[in-house]
Order: sequence, then C-alpha cells, then structure tokens
Amino acid sequence: MTAATDHVQIIMAAHDRVAKLEVTDDGLVKVPGIERAVPRQVAVSKAIRELVAELSEGSTSWKLIDRLTGNADGLELKRFVGTVVKVTREKTSTRGKLLLYTGTKKEIDGVDPGHEYVRTERTDDPEGLMLASEAKALIGHRVLLWVVLEPWANNADKKTRVVLHLMDLGADTHYDADSQSIAA
Repeated sequence: MTAATDHVQIIMAAHDRVAKLEVTDDGLVKVPGIERAVPRQVAVSKAIRELVAELSEGSTSWKLIDRLTGNADGLELKRFVGTVVKVTREKTSTRGKLLLYTGTKKEIDGVDPGHEYVRTERTDDPEGLMLASEAKALIGHRVLLWVVLEPWANNADKKTRVVLHLMDLGADTHYDADSQSIAA
C-alpha cells in the first residue's frame, strides 16, 4: 500500500465518522466533547487526528492488537476453551475473577478439579469493567479465551493470567445454574 492510499483511507474514515454526527440547521457539526458546533472540515480534521493517533505504533489500540496477537514484549499469550462458571470481584485488586471449567488435570490450589481462574483488567478501568460484565453475561457458556500471563511488578517469577477477550461458543448443556457447576 502506498502512502497516498494510506492518506485516502484515513480521510475517508474521518468523513465516515463525521457523517454519523448530528448537524445543526446551519450546517455545523456537533462533535462530542466540543462545546460549540463546528464547520464540517474542522470536525473532519479532528477525526483525522484521532485516527492517526489511534493508528500510531504505541497507541492503546496498537498495544491491544499486539497483546491479542501475542506480539507484546514480555507477555505470553494463550488461547483456550472453558465454561464460565462464576464471576466475582477480587477485593484486593478490583479485577473480575472468572472461575472456568476447563477439564484441566493440573492441580490448582483453591479450586475443584477441572477448574481454573483467570482475571480481567482492574474493574476501576472501563476496559476491565466491560470484560467482567461481558463474562457475567456468559455464565454457563463455553468461551474461547485470549489470556496473557502478566508478570507481577514486585516478583517477576509470579504471573497473573489476564483475559483480554472472550468469544461466546454457546451455552454449555452440561452447566447446572442451580449448583453453578458442570454436570458429569
């Protein structure tokens, strides 16, 4: 792709964003976060700045893509399937704590055989709260998870399993809502 093509795509995306915004009777555009309506070209310029920032290496979006594809430095990515059994809030970190049935044979302290935990980002962060809410809505469903192993700040030998994304694979017919468990 050429630089000219990149420019055209960004400009077109900016115009698409602005086309969805409300317009005043005198043709000015109401841009969220800006007190007064502005001329269309000013709204397009703002959208271009936002798009270029978002598309730049090091942006939040760029970092998320690196994490989801396993290209983030210092993080190990794992994908696996499990059934969401329970979602709670961890008091010490405010992270969402998901109990999953994965059928694992590995012994894990504090959980029944076949189960394991993953955590969301902190729920005082909108991304973590969104993912915890999404997980709650998927209790009893099989999900494909994208999980990174994040080293602890004070002990690099310990890692927290942080879920980045959940893909709903449908209701698990073996899940029993009354007992919050997987029926054999």
